[in-house]
Amino acid sequence: MQPKFLGSEELLKRKEMIGFFCSRHTLPASVMPTLDWAYEVRKREDTVVISGFQSDMEREVLDILLGGKCGIVIVLNRSIYKVVPEAYASAFADGRLLFISLLGDGITRPSRQNAERRNRYIAECATSLVFSSVTPESSLYPLMAEYELRKEVRRK
Repeated sequence: MQPKFLGSEELLKRKEMIGFFCSRHTLPASVMPTLDWAYEVRKREDTVVISGFQSDMEREVLDILLGGKCGIVIVLNRSIYKVVPEAYASAFADGRLLFISLLGDGITRPSRQNAERRNRYIAECATSLVFSSVTPESSLYPLMAEYELRKEVRRK
């Protein structure tokens, strides 16, 4: 199935696209470095952050990025939106936002299998990766270990 897009597909052509992942269980020591990183990256007009923005910390980073100038690509773990949610309207209108869905129409409930597929898609699209709060027990750990050999990976 081909990905479905809603928003500015031009964002996929930017030179710097950072894939961002954070475990569902946030480590206290990761909070400030992750937030500091988000506040720095939001200033860069030439940079795009691509993520599922599903965990609590990922959503917090998304809120920070929405107030900035960088591009944002949200890869959904559901079907594409029919209407852009109000929280994203300003960034969407400014051409700073793209939604991508790898799933067919009518899928509204996230699944672990679809999340793994989404995360691999994000890792492949990104030029570098940032992982926050990932421990060996995290479902993101194997992805991080795999891509450390192939791309620039930073841990927060």
